Amino acid sequence: MEKDEKRPLDGLEQDGFFQLLVPTDGMRAEIVVKKPLTEDDLAPYEELEEYLHRKGIVFGLTKEVRERGKLLLTNSGHYLVAEGIRPQRGKDGEVRYLFEEEVHRDFLEEPESQKELFGILHIPEVRAGDLVAELVPPEEGIPGKNVFGKEVPAPPGRPAKIRVGKNVELVEGGEQAIARVSGRPVVVGKVVSVLPLFEIDGDVGPKTGDVHFVGSVVVRGTVRSGFSVFAEGDVEVWESVEAATIKSGGNVRIRRGVFGGEKGVVEAEGNVIVRVVENATVKARGDILVEEAALHSFLSAGRNVIVRGKKGLLVGGVTRAGNLVWVRVLGSPMGTRTEVIVGLDPELQEEFRRIQDNLKKARETIQEAEKVFQLAWRKQKSGACLEPKLLEALRKAKEAYELAREQERIYTERLAEIEEIFEHHEGKVLVEEKVYPQVRITIGKFTYIVRDEIVYASFYEKDKDVVIGSFERPRVKEGWS
Repeated sequence: MEKDEKRPLDGLEQDGFFQLLVPTDGMRAEIVVKKPLTEDDLAPYEELEEYLHRKGIVFGLTKEVRERGKLLLTNSGHYLVAEGIRPQRGKDGEVRYLFEEEVHRDFLEEPESQKELFGILHIPEVRAGDLVAELVPPEEGIPGKNVFGKEVPAPPGRPAKIRVGKNVELVEGGEQAIARVSGRPVVVGKVVSVLPLFEIDGDVGPKTGDVHFVGSVVVRGTVRSGFSVFAEGDVEVWESVEAATIKSGGNVRIRRGVFGGEKGVVEAEGNVIVRVVENATVKARGDILVEEAALHSFLSAGRNVIVRGKKGLLVGGVTRAGNLVWVRVLGSPMGTRTEVIVGLDPELQEEFRRIQDNLKKARETIQEAEKVFQLAWRKQKSGACLEPKLLEALRKAKEAYELAREQERIYTERLAEIEEIFEHHEGKVLVEEKVYPQVRITIGKFTYIVRDEIVYASFYEKDKDVVIGSFERPRVKEGWS
C-alpha cells in the first residue's frame, strides 16, 4: 500500500464496528455505529463519502456526511447518511359538476317597486340533454430518485367515476353525464340526480320572492298577493292563491281556491283544477275543472269548463270554452250578468281578432304608399323633376307597399282558414239544475239571452240559432287528462 493511500472502511464494517443499512426501496441509507472509534483509529481510513460511493450510494448524501464524514463513527447510534426523493402520486381524477347547487334569492340592483325588493327565488336548473357532470382525468405523478441515483417511477392518480341517480345517464363511455329530464340538479352522497319537482315548505311570499323553475313546483302553503310562480312543468298549491300569478307549462291544481281580488291570474298549458275561483282570471289550453263555484271571474279553456261538486255555481264574469261548459247552476236569482261563450277555441278567437287588426294596418299602409305613388306620378306627368326628398319617400313607400301586400295576402288566407273552422264548430252549454235570467249564451256566432228561469237544460246550435233541449249527461273525463 502506498504511503498516502487510505484504507477502505469495509474492514471496520466487517469487524462489526458499524453496519450500513439500505431498505429494499433504496430510498434511504443509514449507518449504525456499534463500536465507536477514536479519531486516531480512523486516521488511516478513507472518507465516509468515498465508502458510500463505492457502495453505489451517490444521491442524497446528508449534511452530516458532507461535514463530519468518517467522524460519525466516533459516536454510537443510528445516522441517516443518504435520503432519496420519493415519487409523488399524481393528482386523482375528479368529477366536475357543471351547475350550482345552492338555492338562493336574486335581488334587483334597482328595484322599482316594493314587491321587487323581495327578489326572485333562484333554483338551480338544467334542461333535458344538458351536461351535468364530467370527469377530470387523473394527472401523471412526479418521479422520484433513490440513493443509488436511479429514477423511481411515480404512480398516476386514481381515476374518478361519475355516480348517477334518477333522471341522469352516462354518455361518452362514462366520461360525461347528461340530464334526461328538465329539473333541479342535486348531488347527494356523490350521486348526481335531476329532480323534476321543487317543493316549497310554506308560502310563496316575502320569505321566498317570486319562484321560477324549469320543472314542476309544489307550494305547501299559499301564493301571496303580488307574487308569482312560473313553472315549465305542473304547479300544485296546497292552500290558496291570492292576487298572485301562476303560469304553468303543464297542469295546475289549487286545493282551496283562487281569490284574486280582480288581479289574480292562473294560466296553464294543460288543465286547471281548483275548488273555488273568485274575482280572478283562469286560462287553460285543456280543461278547467272548478269543484265548487266560479264567481265573477274570467274563465277560458281550449276544451271544456266544468263547474260541479255540491254547489256547482257559475255566477258573473265571462266563461269561454272550445267545446263544452257544464255546470249545476248558471247565473243567480239576483240576475247577475253572466256570459258564456262556447264552440270556438278562445285562442283561435283571439288570433282571429289579432289578424283582423293586422290586416287593417296592412291595408292602411298600402293606401299611404299609393298616395306617395300618385304624388310622384303627377309630378312626372307635369314634367317636374322629383326632388331628393320625394325620391327617398318614394323608395320607402315601395318597400312598405311590397311588404304590406305580402302581409295582406297571408292575413287574408289565414282569416279564411279560421272562418272555415268557425263554420264547422260544435259547442254545448249543459245545466244540471237551473239557469237564471240575465245569462248570455253564445254558441259560435249566435247568442241567446235568458229571460226566464230554465231548469235541466242544454243549449246548442241548430239551423243558425241557439236551441234549448233537455239536459243530457255528456261523456267527459273529469280531472287531469
